[in-house]
Amino acid sequence: MPSALNSEHTTRHLNLQPEVSCCPGSTIEVETTIRKTNHMNEITISTLALALCMVPAIVHAPEVLHPMTVRWLVNWVLSLFEPALPQKSKFITNDEQIKMLDAALEAAPKDKKTAAEDYIFILLFEQRQDSLALWAVFAGAIYGMMSPLADRNILHLMLLVMSVLFLLVNANQAGIPFFGKHPKVSHNGRNVGIVFSIFWLTSSILNWLAFSYYL
Repeated sequence: MPSALNSEHTTRHLNLQPEVSCCPGSTIEVETTIRKTNHMNEITISTLALALCMVPAIVHAPEVLHPMTVRWLVNWVLSLFEPALPQKSKFITNDEQIKMLDAALEAAPKDKKTAAEDYIFILLFEQRQDSLALWAVFAGAIYGMMSPLADRNILHLMLLVMSVLFLLVNANQAGIPFFGKHPKVSHNGRNVGIVFSIFWLTSSILNWLAFSYYL
């Protein structure tokens, strides 16, 4: 039954006319070809919108298992936003990361040591949760690409909301004073915000277009 409904919905969306015996190049044939082409363009936009939202999962993939692997992004990617080429002499190591966390704990008031330890725990725990949430988005996007256009509608709504929120966060880190405040934005982090504001704006537009096809 769902397949039949989807087929009926798709047919209505395409507004295809019944097959009519007519000479090539007739009005009906031309209109049908145009509608089929438009449908293919809609599928392309939808698929591209899904693909863009898979990128964060690829970038942050290992962090679900080990949040300290975020140093790979710091060492190999963020330096490009300086802009500069990665230099191994400037790479931070796992041991150095641990020392920085230990130094943060030592800087906390003695009578608040437990709260400081929980704070560090939450930071790394949320990093792992963010990574696994992005993997869920990745899986949903893959499933969406294998589904009919009509069935992707709710997925595009979710990704539209995500894209808009990511856009606002990156724009804020780039220096636009709204939607929160990051107290420790680095020079490279600001440049990341600028570049990814454009990325998430593109994703927002594509997901809105894909979502609007079946409103």
